[in-house]
Amino acid sequence: MAHEIAKLMLEHAGTFLERTEAIRVAISLGMPLNEIERYLDWLDATRGPLPAGPEEEERKGDKPRGN
Repeated sequence: MAHEIAKLMLEHAGTFLERTEAIRVAISLGMPLNEIERYLDWLDATRGPLPAGPEEEERKGDKPRGN
């Protein structure tokens, strides 16, 4: 049951920080790290990797301007 809760947390983590926290929770619930990694790999393969966060989007938009 604890692993199912951990998988739900990992699945619903939509940002890098949320995923990091979900990994910490999964480990605290006793889910082995290799199983977490396998599950995240499967999630990324089925739905694609996490979208770029707002911080990354801002950095992409910040282009140096020549004065």
